[in-house]
Amino acid sequence: MEQQIRAVLFDMDGLMFDTERLGDEVWRAVAGKYGVTMTPEDVSLLRGRNYESGRRAFLERFGAGFPYDDMSAEVWREVEARLEHSVPLRPGLFELLDALRARNCKMAVASSTDSARVLHNLETAGVRGYFSAVIGGDQVTHSKPEPEIFLKAAAALDTPPGLCMVLEDSYNGVRAGAAAGCFTVMVPDMDPPTPEMERLAWAIVPGLTDVARLLEQMDLQKR
Repeated sequence: MEQQIRAVLFDMDGLMFDTERLGDEVWRAVAGKYGVTMTPEDVSLLRGRNYESGRRAFLERFGAGFPYDDMSAEVWREVEARLEHSVPLRPGLFELLDALRARNCKMAVASSTDSARVLHNLETAGVRGYFSAVIGGDQVTHSKPEPEIFLKAAAALDTPPGLCMVLEDSYNGVRAGAAAGCFTVMVPDMDPPTPEMERLAWAIVPGLTDVARLLEQMDLQKR
């Protein structure tokens, strides 16, 4: 790569924080209370989507009478209660953040979760200070897989998308990063890489520590 990465745009759930499993677990439990059997594949429809996009996906899957708003409110009350005092980190997060800070790399969060929840989780985890911008799903009109959120994050950092690296774990997130014209790196969590992801992603790495190594390799290739 001839151009240096100037900024890194982070997804949140499943990328920085090990929260996707919690969300899946709570959604399935709440669905059971409503007499709805929800499979892991059903819940996966929500990954990388904001509230309205998730709502449309579930109404399409379960029908117009599906009580998405009531169920979603109950799910988020439970999730917020569990994450009130601590947020589980994915391995290597602080190592990567410190490595990027040492490189003077700008950083932003671009998450489909509402911005208030994003800020709470960042503060609770002690990582808010690393990020110059935070864009939540409530701040965009078109959710992932559309590129709007990453374009907004890049603009907030005053950096062209082509000089940004996107870090994502979800299919919709990878699609959005690629559509934005960013160097998109998939760090899989619950969604395994597929041929589509291999085509869209600039790289697929096992974990966050591998991202720091990837940047080091890029530096060596430029010399």
